[in-house]
Amino acid sequence: MIDFNDKNEDNENERRTVSMFAVVELKNFLSFKEVSFDFRKGKKGVKQFIAIYGENGSGKSNFVQSILFLYQSLFSFRSQDLLNQLSEKDVEEGPKKIINELLVRLKHSFSLDQYKMIESEGPLEVKYGFQYNGHDGVYELKYTDQIVYEKLYYYTGKQKGTLFEISFEDGKIQTSFFGKLFLNRRVKKEIELEIQKYWGKHSFLSILNRERMEKNKAYIDENYLSYVFDLVDMVNHMAIHYREDPHSESGKISDKPEGKPQDLMTGKIRKKNEWILRRSEKILKNFFTQAYADIKDVFYKTDTQEDKIYYELFVRKMIGGKVRTIPFRYESAGTQRILEVIQELLGVFCGATVVYDEIDNGIHDLLLKSILTSMISEITGQLIITTHNTYLMESVDPKSVYVINTDYEGNKDVICLDEFPRIQATNNPRAMYLKGQFGGVPITDVIDYDEIIWQIQENKGENWNGAEPTEA
Repeated sequence: MIDFNDKNEDNENERRTVSMFAVVELKNFLSFKEVSFDFRKGKKGVKQFIAIYGENGSGKSNFVQSILFLYQSLFSFRSQDLLNQLSEKDVEEGPKKIINELLVRLKHSFSLDQYKMIESEGPLEVKYGFQYNGHDGVYELKYTDQIVYEKLYYYTGKQKGTLFEISFEDGKIQTSFFGKLFLNRRVKKEIELEIQKYWGKHSFLSILNRERMEKNKAYIDENYLSYVFDLVDMVNHMAIHYREDPHSESGKISDKPEGKPQDLMTGKIRKKNEWILRRSEKILKNFFTQAYADIKDVFYKTDTQEDKIYYELFVRKMIGGKVRTIPFRYESAGTQRILEVIQELLGVFCGATVVYDEIDNGIHDLLLKSILTSMISEITGQLIITTHNTYLMESVDPKSVYVINTDYEGNKDVICLDEFPRIQATNNPRAMYLKGQFGGVPITDVIDYDEIIWQIQENKGENWNGAEPTEA
């Protein structure tokens, strides 16, 4: 068993915040007319590992896009400010990695129209049930050609209640706030003016987040109920790995949670956070030496300068009958892909939520199964993946497996395998899934290749040279 968590490491700086999604409800969102993803277990618990299956085109990636939609609606001001600061000189001289990540973030920042179902009659509606540090909440947003409704139901300090509700009705913006949301009447009036100027194009939480970014901490603490920022903080510490489109590289938004390095292969870290580097080193050594027969050791070479530690990852591996030490950057693309996945997944050990689309892309099924099954018991945050890796079904709790089904009219529904009473210890969920007993697998008629070949030959003609076919 690969141990991803060093239980002996107890550093007071390690992040203790825990965040998870409980429910995601979507209406008129991309290919979803109306669907609900329910990740709750029991009355209060939330599942920490979720694997979403479905045939190609079923909407797995669209679910991930719904999380990206939430991110962009909460950080629209930040993305716009960053774009305004990005000059040609920055692109030419700035670190390529930072600039590329920034451009990925900004690509879809300014319009939410792309998420609306094509030719839908009603508004796009999203509802996120979430849990943050043990407090449950629900955030709702409705969008037509702009945001027309927004509501946050969450912890108020003593009990749950509506922190705010904003709507656009009869050509006017209507607002309702929890009495202690603003601790200063003057600040409330200032924010109400900001709402009149920006709400609709930007969400209220995005407006509040901009306020927090521009003002010092003491000012924010003195004038706002702190709980109103919890959802923003939760999303800010998420990692989202998504597919932009079938023809492009995958994109990612990964605001580094406390407790993991920004880059596992090479970089720098503050000396006071050396424990983070050492813990990561133990995790990587533990995994790669067990997953690869030729890798004997994994370690960091470091150089301490003043208050910073510069590091690079190395491996000792058997090559030509001798153990040799080589930089990890010389490893194969496939092995580096594994490191990239582990880099993204480390957030779940820091209490953060990680959403990863097509996690099996470029990784052997059995190796991915080993990675995921070894880490599940150590997750402190939440990991949500989309995958086609059916071998994983043999090892994980059926309560963690979800399947998206599509009927002949294009309507979709989401089921969890624990809804099927026939799944018992003696049954194989993978075999049942591949037989179509849960849905979510392609069911097609037998393809007549003889007919296809005949049509090609008929269209080409006997001496086809690129011109239109002629009669015989």
